[in-house]
Amino acid sequence: MMLLDKFYNKYIIKGVLLAESPIHIGSGDESYDPTQIDNAVIRDVNGNPYIPGSSLKGVLRSYLETLLQSGIDEKYKACLVVNQPCLGDKDIVDRIKNSAKKRNDIEDKEKFIAQQIYEELCTVCRIFGNHYFASKLVINDCLLKDERAYVEWRDGVGIDRDTGTAADRRKYTFEQLAAGTRFEFSMTVDNLEPEYEEVLKLIIKVLESGDLRVGGKTSVGLGAIRLTEVNAYKVEPSTLKKYVMDGLDDEMRWQYV
Repeated sequence: MMLLDKFYNKYIIKGVLLAESPIHIGSGDESYDPTQIDNAVIRDVNGNPYIPGSSLKGVLRSYLETLLQSGIDEKYKACLVVNQPCLGDKDIVDRIKNSAKKRNDIEDKEKFIAQQIYEELCTVCRIFGNHYFASKLVINDCLLKDERAYVEWRDGVGIDRDTGTAADRRKYTFEQLAAGTRFEFSMTVDNLEPEYEEVLKLIIKVLESGDLRVGGKTSVGLGAIRLTEVNAYKVEPSTLKKYVMDGLDDEMRWQYV
């Protein structure tokens, strides 16, 4: 069992995220200026479009939950974090806390609770985290790799929920990033148990497959992404000082295929 109380290992995955189709990740800002776009894409402080790491992580988690629940590998389990999350029954958490009261040392109590909670988590929650345990997997915001991005304007229509047809006077415009737009990709996983290396390999293969879609309008074909130019590394206690002082090198490369 590898919690997050000390360093055991760090997996670092870097690459280029390629938009296989146009992408629309809305900024959530509304403009009342009739000359402005209705739904603009999200931009960073420099005004460049980007893919939020949290959005990509959420899509990846949902995809992985579906894969593991299908029985692709019986060693690994997945809950439905929205409907039936691990430790969703508060009685389990109360039982764990009550058991910890028998221990005298405060630090020992906290570690005991953490260990017991970790034991109750499914494979996905152990890696991606849940309400009771921090995520081991982090995806940075995917910033624009090239100097500029080609942003397109596209028309859309609102749909009447009762008739299933275009709603009267519900035409709008939205921005989308053109297919071929490239983003920097960086993902880390801390303190991953050896038995879960196969899950990390599966995550990378899913990213490379082009099956993932991010953002809005995915039902009309937008949002397809694919990870390319992948470099994978594994930092262990024996190489930790070198990594901290000098960064990544070939000695730390990890074969995920």
